[in-house]
Amino acid sequence: MLELQHRLIRQTINIAVGKAMEEMKSNTRRSIRNLIDLGLLFSTSENQKWFFDAAKKVIANPKNPYNSLVKRMISDVNNDTVKKVGLNLGYSSLIYGANKLRKRQDYLGVPIPWLLIFDIYESSSDFFHQMEHFIREGRELGIHSYIACPHEKDDIPSICEIAKRFDECLFILKVSSGLISEQTAESLGKIHNTMISVQIKGTDFSCESDKNAFRLLKQNRCLYGFHVSYNEDTMKQLTTPEYIRSAISLGNLFGVYIAENGVSDTCRDAVHTFACNVRGENGQPLITLEWFRDMRVISEKILSGDGYMAINLAERVYREYIKAKDELTKSLFEILQSTQPCTSC
Repeated sequence: MLELQHRLIRQTINIAVGKAMEEMKSNTRRSIRNLIDLGLLFSTSENQKWFFDAAKKVIANPKNPYNSLVKRMISDVNNDTVKKVGLNLGYSSLIYGANKLRKRQDYLGVPIPWLLIFDIYESSSDFFHQMEHFIREGRELGIHSYIACPHEKDDIPSICEIAKRFDECLFILKVSSGLISEQTAESLGKIHNTMISVQIKGTDFSCESDKNAFRLLKQNRCLYGFHVSYNEDTMKQLTTPEYIRSAISLGNLFGVYIAENGVSDTCRDAVHTFACNVRGENGQPLITLEWFRDMRVISEKILSGDGYMAINLAERVYREYIKAKDELTKSLFEILQSTQPCTSC
């Protein structure tokens, strides 16, 4: 009965989002407000309601940057991708999935992450088979968001095939620009439940390989952004209005700042403040995150738990694979019970 109810709600939201996207072409502000009201309607916790109430206040400002961001998204990205990513993240992950996870955590007394990371440094059919197995089990637990970190171009078609089989899940590919070719960009453009984050090598967007990757992703109407590592020496160059304008000019819709090991709390706080200002009601049409700070806040809001926890399952599974294939019979839940939260991504 509960699964049927979930299907009906998801279908209702899907229809409403599709209608809102059509209306956005003529009245973006009103359509965004209607979608926020829809989120409030289906929110199941006080923290989720707090999030949508906060969003409503931002949208009330006629000069907020999200009207421009949404217009750019509707114009540049395949609309099926916009709808599917929004539905899988906003409803499947942060509302429906989070609700299932809260109940399981309360019952089992074990923290369960809402997001899992797969570092794919072993390209083999066995590895991808096991990855698919874990995603299937994770979906049953309530986990609907996954980050895949491929290291070879040939990994991308395999990830796309898995993404096709889990239509209600969100897949974020964290890639280097060298992995984006005409072929891989075309493959990604056909999968509508994916987002792509391209690693920026330097302290600006002048690298030709990076610019070429963004060009190919835009040609294939993908939903993409960038991620960049920072430290005390590079932070000032990465947190300027010029840097954000360059990102927007290349079609990026989001940007993620990831602190290197050993970066001070003072530096992390400064980058987080900058990210909040960029995405704030008087900011720029780009969603910016300081990875660890913002993921912790999001996790606390949707799960009312101890904060953000991501599991690098691939590394754990591969170590076990080297020891003995029998270890791969362990369930995802057994691995989550014995794995500590990640400290880096």
